Amino acid sequence: MSRYDLVIYGASGFTGQYVIEFLHKAAVEHNLSWAVAGRDEGRLKAALARAGAVVAADLSRVATIICDSSDTSSLLAMASQAKVVLNCVGPYRFYGEPVVEACVEAGSHHVDISGEPQYLE
Repeated sequence: MSRYDLVIYGASGFTGQYVIEFLHKAAVEHNLSWAVAGRDEGRLKAALARAGAVVAADLSRVATIICDSSDTSSLLAMASQAKVVLNCVGPYRFYGEPVVEACVEAGSHHVDISGEPQYLE
């Protein structure tokens, strides 16, 4: 059973930062539960603080999930907590497939922003 409607994986990266800002607004408007995920809790908290400053909101209570693309059990644990994983971890040709596999195994949906031909093929 998923705990969150959406989980942003790679939330502390460049793109993830913008996704946090957008998702916060959408979550408030549509009453969605969400969390951020990545390798480093400190970087995730910092990304939430930066996004919170932009959207004028306290995001310090947003849940963080620690996981790594090289650790399939951590990816599965993350995907098991989400209805939808928003994957912002790239390059996708190196890090995308394990996330998709974890989502398939967990029964969660997967969305990414990849435009990489090697990954899309």
